[in-house]
Amino acid sequence: MKTKTYHRTNLGSYFPSGASVDSSGYVTYHDSPRYSRATESQLRDWAESRIGSVRNAAVTEIAERALDAWRSR
Repeated sequence: MKTKTYHRTNLGSYFPSGASVDSSGYVTYHDSPRYSRATESQLRDWAESRIGSVRNAAVTEIAERALDAWRSR
């Protein structure tokens, strides 16, 4: 499974509370385009995953969508 990382400060106040953070403040997430194409329902299901990188990818996508909506206002 291909993963990427980002620092929790990258999303500011939109940082997802459900994301797992390492001791340095980084989030490791599953790097796949499926999250950007997923429905809200699918993301909510994946946000409950026992696999940390999948859970982080789903909650990060939810947060990024909220941030995009705020930016477009």
